[in-house]
Amino acid sequence: MDAMSLQANQLSSLKAGIKLKLTIHDQTQPEIKGRLMWTRTHEGELARVTGHGPFGITVFDCLVAKKAFYLFIPSHNAVYVTGINDKLRNGKEISTLINEASWLLNPWSVVETQNVGVAPCKKEKDFKDYEKPVCISFSHQGGPGWAKFDRQTLSPISLENPELKVLYDDPVLLGDCAPYPSKIQIKLKELDLEIKITLKDIQPGSLTPKDPAFNPTPYFSQPLRPLMLLLDPLRYQTH
Repeated sequence: MDAMSLQANQLSSLKAGIKLKLTIHDQTQPEIKGRLMWTRTHEGELARVTGHGPFGITVFDCLVAKKAFYLFIPSHNAVYVTGINDKLRNGKEISTLINEASWLLNPWSVVETQNVGVAPCKKEKDFKDYEKPVCISFSHQGGPGWAKFDRQTLSPISLENPELKVLYDDPVLLGDCAPYPSKIQIKLKELDLEIKITLKDIQPGSLTPKDPAFNPTPYFSQPLRPLMLLLDPLRYQTH
């Protein structure tokens, strides 16, 4: 656990090139290329993801700031926004969702949640002793979660809670940090949404919370709309 906590604190920020492939209700969307920037602060997480389509046209620009979440979609000529303390239809606070999203980029940080403990792994008998992963159970906002790490390197293998499942692959060496996954596959069960992420040119420790990338001011030049206007049609869309 101490090694996990050390790793969680070592990775305080990163930026990388990103490729996104979304599959919604078994329909795969065109690949999007872009940029990922993320950092931890004492107050929480800051993150920005930009996505570009053909000819470098911006498809979306998403910012997690200190007090709000912004999603700019140029084709809608609008920025969708919600406060960090606002709640989704299922009662979950946006801040909780952001914390869970931060696990995707720093899965070792699950050791900072509640009721953390080493747990038996599923299908553990299929592994030789030296191959057995380290499996951790935890809880967050009353919900259970499970994470799996390579026993030798502490590189993440998977992360799961009742709402999402994350698989990690193709770890790369990043200085003093544990090998970091360059491929991340996310399945959001309620939305029937799968996201495949490929990271390139990963640079840890390269950002601070004061970086201009995390300044929300440019978003205010666009019309603002509630984020729920965008989420509800996706949630209730049928095949």
